Amino acid sequence: MDTNHGSLLRSPIHRMRFALAGRMLIVLSVVAFAGAGLAGPTSARASPELKCKSGTGYAICFSLDRLDDGNIAVHLGIDVDMSRADAQAIIDHPGEEFSAKIRGDDPVSDNNLVSVPVTWSAAWEGGLSAEFDRVATFGQLNEDDGFFDGYVDELYGHIDLADPRSGQTRGFNSVVISGYY
Repeated sequence: MDTNHGSLLRSPIHRMRFALAGRMLIVLSVVAFAGAGLAGPTSARASPELKCKSGTGYAICFSLDRLDDGNIAVHLGIDVDMSRADAQAIIDHPGEEFSAKIRGDDPVSDNNLVSVPVTWSAAWEGGLSAEFDRVATFGQLNEDDGFFDGYVDELYGHIDLADPRSGQTRGFNSVVISGYY
């Protein structure tokens, strides 16, 4: 991955990360002001939990945002380093190149909780990027009903990228977000 900060800001997922951080600072400032003068502490909704990581040739972000209606907005984003021509060749091939799921982080036979559809994908100078969004219920993300783990759910996003040119599929895992779902 290019360590030049100028090229990182051109990546759609990095722009999203910086834009989300900026919006979160504004929202937190407004909530703090309103909480101090006008509202009680229970009137503000919790901020979304956003976690990102990068590895050799990729960056992946995962967020869960508790909505006012009791559901959870699930978001995944990924940048995969490659040439623009390679990225465009993958996109141009018929069929969807990406698939994503939210999984539980426990040693059981099936940790696949929900699929997350592709919102968009794009080729750009730094590679191939995609985002995935869905609304899920608490029940769909509740991966632990057990007594021994304290009922804390450990969730992560998994994204597969199928390269039709080689027939190979690369898998990417996000970091784990823990909470009660």
